[in-house]
Amino acid sequence: SKGLQERVVILRHALKNALLPVVTLLGLQIGMLLSNTEVVETIFAVPGLGRGLVSDIVNRDFPLVQMAVLTIRVWFMIVNLAVDVLYGWLDPRIRYQ
Repeated sequence: SKGLQERVVILRHALKNALLPVVTLLGLQIGMLLSNTEVVETIFAVPGLGRGLVSDIVNRDFPLVQMAVLTIRVWFMIVNLAVDVLYGWLDPRIRYQ
C-alpha cells in the first residue's frame, strides 16, 4: 500500500521477522556443537579441544580439564550473547531488563 517494490518489502519487513526462528535454532545448534566437540572432531579427524579434553580426563590432568571446560563455557556465553543481540536488532519490540 506504500508503493514499495516487492524486493524492498521482503528485505526490509519480511526477512527480519523470518530470521527470528532461524537465529534461535542457530544458537541452539551451535550450543549442541560445542557440547559435542569430541564427537565432531572424531568424525572429521580434526585434533581439537574435545579430543584434548577427553585425553586430559583419562590422564587425570585436572587443571587442563578445568581450562577446557572454562573455554567451552565462555564460547557458549559468547554465542548466547550474540543471539540476544541479534534478537534485539531483528525485533526492536524485544526489550531486555
